[in-house]
Amino acid sequence: MLLSKKNSVLFNLSLLVVCIFLVASCRPTPAPTATPTQAPAPTPTPVPAATKAAAPSGEPIVFGLVGPMTGDAADYGVMLESGVRLAVDEINAAGGINGRPVELEICDDKCDPYEASMCAQKMVANPKIFAVIGHVCSSCTLAGGPIYEQAGLTAMTVSSTNPEITKKGWKHIFRTIAHDGLQGPLMAQFAIETLGKQRLAIMYASHDYGKGLLDATLPEVPKLGGEVVAVETYVPGVDKDFSAQLTKIAQAKPEALLLLTDYAEGGMICKQRLAAGLGDIPVIASAGNQHEQFIELGGEGAEGVYVMVYFDPEKPDELTQEFVRKYKAEYNKMPSEQAGYGYEAPYIFKLAIEKGATKETLHEVLHSVEYHGLTGVTKFDETGDVSGKGQAVLVIKDGKFTSYQ
Repeated sequence: MLLSKKNSVLFNLSLLVVCIFLVASCRPTPAPTATPTQAPAPTPTPVPAATKAAAPSGEPIVFGLVGPMTGDAADYGVMLESGVRLAVDEINAAGGINGRPVELEICDDKCDPYEASMCAQKMVANPKIFAVIGHVCSSCTLAGGPIYEQAGLTAMTVSSTNPEITKKGWKHIFRTIAHDGLQGPLMAQFAIETLGKQRLAIMYASHDYGKGLLDATLPEVPKLGGEVVAVETYVPGVDKDFSAQLTKIAQAKPEALLLLTDYAEGGMICKQRLAAGLGDIPVIASAGNQHEQFIELGGEGAEGVYVMVYFDPEKPDELTQEFVRKYKAEYNKMPSEQAGYGYEAPYIFKLAIEKGATKETLHEVLHSVEYHGLTGVTKFDETGDVSGKGQAVLVIKDGKFTSYQ
């Protein structure tokens, strides 16, 4: 009995083995894996979300900012500050300059040479000021220049265009914009060659900006085949009634009027020219008139006016349009020359500091900087001036500045 149970167990085990073998043999044979002809593409590594730059810390780098914040020329200073501050905010958001925050110290020079000299004295007396952005008005830069030079403090103007600024032998004064020796002749050329007008009248402001443009324009007109039939002037910030000057100009029967003016008086002149019988002749205005207040003050008389400018916010290149988008998002208006050139100034200083410039050596290191920005390439010559900066023509159409052609 015991043997029969043992045989039964062996029989059952044998039967189980056979069943397992049969089940295994019935499973589908897997297809052979093909040998790859090339390495399989690696699984992409997820790109981490952009991390915010570490907040700048330590002792701040302070730039002085000097321009007219009040008075008839206040829009110059307000626009300059808006462009500079936009750049400073970007720099600080990206970690500052060498990890240090950037701050601004502002002084209002009212576009007045005396006030400008007082602001320059404040800047050089403040040991925290690393460098100065300013001034705007040429008379103010000429007034502050010797003060900065004597103190060894670097100042960079982005808007003063009188040619004399870089002819003084100053080592600490720099300019990022083309001078009037280039704009004046271009205005005359546009009137004579583009518009076909030979008889030109000129109204200019009796300060360094207006006189600089006049000196550059007068000798070029006859070279281009034109004739200056009238030249009139006024006192900036004082004169508001231009009827006497405009009457004299009308009597000379000009074919075009050149305005070498700032935006406030330029706008008023455009409005008053209608009553003087000058509404049918073209007006070509200098870059100082590229401000909304020119259109507001000029009213109907501003419509159709051409403005020779250093900065065209409608220029279709990527750098300009990216700046315009950022500027409009921040300030809800279009930028002017002062805003565009002002935006570049902190970045130019930043490049120099990152190249090792100290407050004492900044004026030397700036000569090695080459900044590619929305106004073109900024590279300083031995006088602190730039070359190769372009100019453009705007025309006022339907109450707005628009690119000409």
